[in-house]
Amino acid sequence: MTTLKFYVNLLNGIVIIAVIIIVTALIINPAPALDYAILKGSVTDVDGNAVKGAELFIYRTSDTRRPADFISAGTDNSGQYTMTVPAGKWWAVARMRTGEKYGPLAMSDRHSGEPIEIELAAGRELDMAFKIADIREAARLVRKTREDYFRVTGRIIDNNGVPAANVYAIAARSKDMPEVPAYVSAWTDETGEYTLYLPAGEYYTGYARVFPPPSAHHMTGKVTIEGERNNYDIRP
Repeated sequence: MTTLKFYVNLLNGIVIIAVIIIVTALIINPAPALDYAILKGSVTDVDGNAVKGAELFIYRTSDTRRPADFISAGTDNSGQYTMTVPAGKWWAVARMRTGEKYGPLAMSDRHSGEPIEIELAAGRELDMAFKIADIREAARLVRKTREDYFRVTGRIIDNNGVPAANVYAIAARSKDMPEVPAYVSAWTDETGEYTLYLPAGEYYTGYARVFPPPSAHHMTGKVTIEGERNNYDIRP
């Protein structure tokens, strides 16, 4: 019994010494703090209303056509979001999907446009607001807010030479356009007719069936806008 008690006391002593050594090591060499930051803010629609269920997609580069590095939880009833992201330079977009989480956006899905470059400092918070719109809302917003834009109309003609339905017109200053083009029309009906609102200048034009367009190969035409332009057909 005495021998057993001796070994129990010895074991307890070893445990106590081990704990003391570990605690001392942590005090002398504390674990390095992880370099994280908090990104938070709100997501609203074009009319300023809070959007529930929108997500923030965070990318290490401006190429947002690939899977995101981080995705936030959906925004709450007041359109607020909060997420923890490693410190550094990132690019962010907000999206609200009604269907599949990945792949091209559907007609009713909403998007915040070109990715926004952000710089997150370790241990700090950054508050950012995003405004999202679907393609119809984006076209309406341009028409409503820019009186110096010229109206451009015409038809979108497909590869078979017939009017294309359920597509939209695109105009951009460069063929190397961003994920969401600067100028888009609403979706066409069976007549293929579209309307764009553009400031004066030279543009590459095209059309797409999904939003955002998958690549710049849709930009097939070129036009100079100096005033209102009618009957400008867009073809493959």
